[in-house]
Amino acid sequence: MEPRYREHAHAQAMFEKVERFLASRLSQAAFCQQEGLAYWTFRYWLKRHRLRGTVTAPPQTQTSTIAANPETLSDFIPLRLLPTEPAAPPPACVIEYPTGVIVRFHGPVEGAVLAQLLHTRPA
Repeated sequence: MEPRYREHAHAQAMFEKVERFLASRLSQAAFCQQEGLAYWTFRYWLKRHRLRGTVTAPPQTQTSTIAANPETLSDFIPLRLLPTEPAAPPPACVIEYPTGVIVRFHGPVEGAVLAQLLHTRPA
């Protein structure tokens, strides 16, 4: 058997395994254990398979089947997004004193107030 043919035959065999995995309802780790494959070797061939453009989107029915099977979701952590408030606009003026006191103005400030704050040192 020529080396090129062996490489092609090996790639074809691995792509067939990837296809079997995609048709299964197993996790990658469970499939590798069942097939006797090293996990990272399988990941390499899965990536090559995807780069070939041969992976199709799973049918909608498969999603509901997977969601109904708690065993396939055991490695997932539920995530709940909370609404966030918009960030406050940056202050229009900031005065930082050597003592560590910081005064921020988020709106217009009268010059007299600024002059007084600049000449006063808070304790």
